[in-house]
Amino acid sequence: MGKLSSVSFFCPAYNDEDNLPVLIPNVHKLLSEIAEKFEIIIIEDRSPDKTGEMADTLAKKFSNTRVIHHKENRGYGGALKRGFQASKYDYIMYTDGDNQYDINEFKPYLHLLKNVDVLTAYVDEKAVSMQRKIQSIIYNFLVKILFFTNIKDINCSLKIYKKEVVKNMEIKCNSAFIDGEMLIKARRMGYKIKQFRATHYRRTAGAASGSKAYVVLETIKDMLKFRLGVL
Repeated sequence: MGKLSSVSFFCPAYNDEDNLPVLIPNVHKLLSEIAEKFEIIIIEDRSPDKTGEMADTLAKKFSNTRVIHHKENRGYGGALKRGFQASKYDYIMYTDGDNQYDINEFKPYLHLLKNVDVLTAYVDEKAVSMQRKIQSIIYNFLVKILFFTNIKDINCSLKIYKKEVVKNMEIKCNSAFIDGEMLIKARRMGYKIKQFRATHYRRTAGAASGSKAYVVLETIKDMLKFRLGVL
């Protein structure tokens, strides 16, 4: 398979002022190799540190890169939704701004996009605290039994969607359940999903917020509302 026609990459960024200078050059290099045209979008989610300033600096340094600044924090789901809305090219690729995934791990699987509509990664061992590991196990188990899905790692933030999948889908979640909502809807709509194994690296800078009580509660609330058909 030759180069992809065009790729929109985005990443939500929060407490990532030291992570983005590592991530964005790697993304730019990869997209220069695999895509005829590309754009890089940093979704700066009203971070309390200097993530916004760093994002602006990187956008000036690397071609085809721009920043969307949120005037108020929208949370993980809100940042992802904004990224999907802003992406304009044939393929939409994303990962988190915390640099815990290596986007080069997409390379061996890009040829699959000839026959599949969504590429989603999974990890066997997450580089997080035991609390976060337990949360992840319980969450993935609940999604499997509530929605009869075989997705191994719903919230693994290393994914590529064909633009047409997103275009034909109404995204409603603003919580971290957005990944579940989109994958479940894509499957129900008949789109082909392929999973691949990836590596999860320990966060070396910034602070994660995914295990905070209000984040977990909002995610569970949206999951149940989606199951009941009221979302």
